[in-house]
Amino acid sequence: MNKNAIAFACAVMLLQGCTQQPDPAKVQADVTKAEADGQKKVVDAQAKLDKVVADKNKDVVGAQADAQKDAANNPNASAPAANTDVNKAQMDADKKIADAKYDVDKAKAEAQKEVADARCEAQVGDANKTCKDAAKASYDSAVAAAKAKNDAEHAAHK
Repeated sequence: MNKNAIAFACAVMLLQGCTQQPDPAKVQADVTKAEADGQKKVVDAQAKLDKVVADKNKDVVGAQADAQKDAANNPNASAPAANTDVNKAQMDADKKIADAKYDVDKAKAEAQKEVADARCEAQVGDANKTCKDAAKASYDSAVAAAKAKNDAEHAAHK
């Protein structure tokens, strides 16, 4: 064979590889893995949120107990409900909870994007790119909504 024939044969093989449909079993395995990884991310973020809520309750109850102790020992102390330490503990806790909720929402968006990206692999060419672009747009929208919700929570607790 001459060099041109070899080059042509290689080019044909490469083009065939580019236009072949992906292996459905591999795509399904990738989707299943993406779903499992996404569920783990969401569960981890939810566990963090649960811990933040528990810590919040502990901090607020501790501040309330300290304020009640101060009120019992000092007749001039402010009432526990009006105590600035209690209010600060409550506001700080609410902000931490808002941040943890944001992390859960973001983890859910990431999980959905990873699954969508894995499903996009079943498509080739422009359809694959369009699918991935749609997955990214959906992810960006979900993260923006989560950020707006988080910002609103922070603004409410200033």
